[in-house]
Amino acid sequence: MPEDQTEYDYFSPYPNEGPDHSPDCTRCAEARPELEKIRDFALAQKERFADQALHPYVAGKTSLHRSNCSTMEDLAQQGRPLSWDEETELPADVFEGELLGFAHAGVLSAYRPNFTVMTAQEAAGWVRARTGPRGGTRFRLCKVCSPGLPAEGA
Repeated sequence: MPEDQTEYDYFSPYPNEGPDHSPDCTRCAEARPELEKIRDFALAQKERFADQALHPYVAGKTSLHRSNCSTMEDLAQQGRPLSWDEETELPADVFEGELLGFAHAGVLSAYRPNFTVMTAQEAAGWVRARTGPRGGTRFRLCKVCSPGLPAEGA
């Protein structure tokens, strides 16, 4: 290895990260309240996902799934970075690690807030809100789990 090459700095795109990252970082302080909301929502969805009998539906931005759909399995992993196989860190440590990526790069790995776990009644409301006056829909049903439309007043 030539002497003029330095070791690759994995933190170079994000100069406020790494071992010298300040606990008083203003960027992290500004992002903390928003990430706390995202975390709280994601962990609430994880709790709801655990009771699939009471919460049989999951909605993405434009699609409706059954909560037992294979495409929804990662919802059970809320609060853990995607790369981990075991829960090895405390939730507070996970949050602080997420804060760095979220504040400095806009990246989330432990919290995936783009799905809403719903009861049949909530899902019926979700469908109603996305159905136009002529019956056209602004959503699709998952092709993997083929959920039936939730009954009104379920």
